[in-house]
Amino acid sequence: MPRYSCVISYDGGKFCGWQTQPNGATVQESLERVLSLLNGSPVKATGAGRTDAGVHARGQTASFLMDRSWEPRRLLLALNANLPEGAAVASVRERPFEFDARRDALWREYAFFVWRGSFCYPMMKPYVWWKKKDDWDHDLIRRGCALLEGRHDFSAFCRAGDLPENAVRRMHFVRYIRRGRLSVFRIRGDAFLTNMVRIMVGNLDAVASGRRPLSWLAALLDGASRSDSAMTVPPDGLFFWKVGYKD
Repeated sequence: MPRYSCVISYDGGKFCGWQTQPNGATVQESLERVLSLLNGSPVKATGAGRTDAGVHARGQTASFLMDRSWEPRRLLLALNANLPEGAAVASVRERPFEFDARRDALWREYAFFVWRGSFCYPMMKPYVWWKKKDDWDHDLIRRGCALLEGRHDFSAFCRAGDLPENAVRRMHFVRYIRRGRLSVFRIRGDAFLTNMVRIMVGNLDAVASGRRPLSWLAALLDGASRSDSAMTVPPDGLFFWKVGYKD
């Protein structure tokens, strides 16, 4: 049985997240339905990461087994001809039998887009966090990003009720880019906790808006709890950007 991986992009506003669930259409369910149709028997797909409802993906990677060999280009065309509106496969490649999109990922990268100011273009609203008060100190944001880089206990950056036994994660980089009223965070790490990026941005917002000092952000990385953090920002601006593998 040959194994394949695909890079899939999707509009998170059209799905109830990545992972299959009883109520509501999900990306995993939609992908597995099309793969099973093409295969003639059930196919299970494993994603490199789980995204919640409303979270988009530019480069989610999924792996799966098929009963027969497919030329990658033909499989890509067949997938895109059958996937629902809001999802599209960018590439397909054959993989070793033991490949697993989640287990073999070396890092995952997210991007978060923020539009600052009293006016926002209507076509942008589903894909940014619209922060109507433009009150950020951008130097403080960059200093806050630097604090978040490296290996830390991110317990305070995980949704209540979903905290694992070990909340230590390593962030390769946390970058801040500003282009006029558009702000972009690029965050790469080995792995992420539930809602982690959205809580990160919420905490950086608290610092940049002057509601909290940088010392508070630093203290959150020393075994604090979720109740010590600021708000979880909306999912609209969050994109699962890409995944890294050995090859």
